[in-house]
Order: sequence, then structure tokens, then C-alpha cells
Amino acid sequence: MAFVVRITICVLLLFALCGQCFMKVVVNVHRMKIAQHIGPKYVGVTIDSGAIKEHWGTIDFKSPKFLTLAKGLAPNFLRVGGTECDFLIFNETTTAMDGSTDKAPRPNFTMTVAEWDQLNNFVSEVGWDLIFDLNVFLRKDGHWDPTNAIELLKYTIEKGYRLTGFELGNELDVFPDSPINSTEVAPDFAQLKQLLLSMPELAPFFILGTDVGSVGSTSITFMTEFFEAGGGASIDVATFHHYYMASDRATVEKFHNATVLESLRPHLINVTNLCKRFIPTKQVWLGETSSSYGGGAHEISDRYVASYLWLDKLGLSSVLGIQGVLRQTFYGGNYGLININLDPNPDYWLTVLFKRLVASPVFTVPQPPNPDLRIYAHCTNTNSSMGYTAGSVTLYLLNLGNTTVPIDVADMVNKTHHIYMFSPGDDSGLTSKSIKLNGVVLALANDNELPPLKPVIGQGNIQVEAYNMGYIVFPGAMRHECV
Repeated sequence: MAFVVRITICVLLLFALCGQCFMKVVVNVHRMKIAQHIGPKYVGVTIDSGAIKEHWGTIDFKSPKFLTLAKGLAPNFLRVGGTECDFLIFNETTTAMDGSTDKAPRPNFTMTVAEWDQLNNFVSEVGWDLIFDLNVFLRKDGHWDPTNAIELLKYTIEKGYRLTGFELGNELDVFPDSPINSTEVAPDFAQLKQLLLSMPELAPFFILGTDVGSVGSTSITFMTEFFEAGGGASIDVATFHHYYMASDRATVEKFHNATVLESLRPHLINVTNLCKRFIPTKQVWLGETSSSYGGGAHEISDRYVASYLWLDKLGLSSVLGIQGVLRQTFYGGNYGLININLDPNPDYWLTVLFKRLVASPVFTVPQPPNPDLRIYAHCTNTNSSMGYTAGSVTLYLLNLGNTTVPIDVADMVNKTHHIYMFSPGDDSGLTSKSIKLNGVVLALANDNELPPLKPVIGQGNIQVEAYNMGYIVFPGAMRHECV
């Protein structure tokens, strides 16, 4: 009898587990409530200041393929910053730095006029907006010394270059032996603001800070002290950085684990609550972010599996009030959107379609009981080349698990839907270097244009296969908030 009972229990558990795996998920497009709003350049990218130290290294700003890939992300913010920004001196040959009590923990390096020209000509050509991080370790009498920044800004005005945003320093809260604390940097930002306002040719611009290096207790304390010292009055956008883990502790399993994805939520809530307290009318951005810090995880951060972390971060950040996400990095490292051979990694294609299909406002979607399925929703972008009309709604979904999940969009069952579904590009599965869109591997046919990104058009219920993720557009949704 005990044997029969054990068999019965096992069978019941099996049915229960299978029932959860194949349970139909119901979504109602017209019952979703507005959660937040984002701008048309919600997703941006970075290039690390370390590339300037290497005289741009292998970056070729004139490469047709590099330009094509960059234009594919326009409109777009480009933030040039990172650790090396606090060791960068512009055109040192003409700036007298002898009067500065430079506190840099290691030697500075020079960005030449030609290198600044290359960067500004590039962003102008591809239609990006430049955010530049200035060196805060240049100090005099206990304050930031703007001498070198003034030279950079005067040259920028002389050449007619347009900068959109400015930062001052990078990750001071976690920098080893940082010579500057949170209260000292607050008046430095005030000085930067007054400097920029004194040069009307630079308008309009915005100031971002303080670019804390994480979202742990140390960073929250740093931001709090910065705000209490009056720093919030000098910035237009509060910024913080986020990585899920160290690259040397990354695994393929962690990259599609729902618990890892959810670990971002409390951090976003803590930072946005802090900013609501001190600067309630100002935006909050993820000013630098990717999967794992330290350059990204070898053969993981540049593979298909990394796209779970990236797409979910875009969705979770948008619904929790983050209004800008800057991806580390556009080029370079294991976490680049494109690799050093200028081949797009899977995250590049997700980003292109996010920009083309996703807009504001952001809707709240009740998350299904199956933790392996994650769903987000927005109004559809009607200002892109995809040609969607006002009233359209875009869902994006991630199936982290190894079973197909049926999706019943109850009020759209008789309406046409457009599916853009991603899957691994080859038999390597989650560690595939390439990605398929609706079964077709994405790649550039030539250096001058991206391939067509076409949907599968259908009606009725939707099946999200194992380990797939992607976008579903409902052109006939007619949500009045999207008109």
C-alpha cells in the first residue's frame, strides 16, 4: 500500500509540475494601467574612456560597417566615461596644469585635439547625442580645478560641436583610495553648472551625476550625502551603475535565472525612492550597465543567453521609473553590442528592435505565476521605420525555461499580431554567438545596411517556445493612451 501511495504522489507531482509548465498565460491589453513614461532615447550606449587612452585602439570611426551599425541605433545617447575619465587631460601641450594640486591616484594621459575631433565628427554623422565625463581628480585648494575643462569647452564652441550632457567623475564611492568624498563633490558639481551656464553657446545641456558604482549600501550612502550637501540642485539626471555579478563568477545558468533577474528590482526601488525624496522632479538613469562587471564574462556576455538579462533590465527599469539606460558598451570587451570585428552580438539586434518597436507610456503587466516567463508592455513606437500607427501596443516576453508557454491575449484574439521572436542562432543553444529572428539568422549582407527585420503576421493565441524571447505588436489595439 505504501508503494502505491508513493507512486500516486509522484504522478500527482508530475501532473502539477507539467500543469505549471504549460499553463496558459492570459494578458488583456485594454486592462493594463499606465505605470511610467520614457523618452525616445531611453536606451543609449557607452564607449569607455579607456579607448581614448589607447588613442581609440581598434575603433575606426570612418569604417562604413561601424557607421552602419551605429546609425541603426539612432536616435541615441553616447556616454564617454568610465574609470579612465578621471585621468584624462585634454590637449595637455597647451594647458598649464602646474598650478593644479592634481590628486589623481595614478598618472594622467592626454586626449589630443584630433581624438576629440574624431569623436565629435562621428556622433554628428550617425545622429547620436554626446555625454562626456570630465576629470574630477584635477584639484586645487580642495576643489575641482576646471582649467582643463575650460580649454576643452572653448575648443568645442570654436569648432561648433554640440554636447548634450556632462558628467564629473566616475564611481567615486567605490574607487580605491579616492581623494574625494561625497560632500566634497557636491560643490564641484555646482562649479560645473556655473561654468556651463557662463558659456551660452553650450545651451541646451544637462548634467548627470553622481555615477555611483553600484546600488549597494555604500552607494546609497554616497548619494544621500551628496544630496544632503546640496548636490541635487546642480544635476538634472541622477545616475547609478548596475551589473548583476562579477565576470569571474558568471555562469550560463545565472544568465537565465529568474532569481538573478529579480535581484535588480529592490535596487531600482531603493534608488528611485531616494531620488523621489531629494530630487522628485528630476530623472533617474542607469548611467552605465551591463551583465557582469570587469569587461563582461568570456563566452557568456556576448552570447545569446546574455540577452535575457539585457531585455529584462530594459523592461524592469522602465516599469519602475528609470528613464534612461546606457549600455556598457557599444564596442569592446565581452559585453559590447558589437565585437572588435564589427560583428553584432545578439544584444545588438534586441536593442535595434527595442528602439524601433517600444515607446511611451509604459504599462503595468501582472507577471504570470510561472517565474520563467516575464512580460512587459508599452505603446508602440510610431516614429520609426517600422511604420506602425498610433494606438498600437507592443508586448515583449522572455521565456527563461525549457518548455513552450501559450499566451492568450484575450482581447486581441481576433486581431492581427506581428511577432518578432528571437532564438539561438545555431546548435550551441544558449551560448550561440548568433541569433535568429523568426528562424532566420541575423547578419549584415553588406557594410552599408542592416538586414530587414520582418515580423511573422498572424492571429489567435501565441506560443512562446522554450528559451525564446521577443516582441509582439498589436497594430489594432487602439489604446487611446497610445494615440
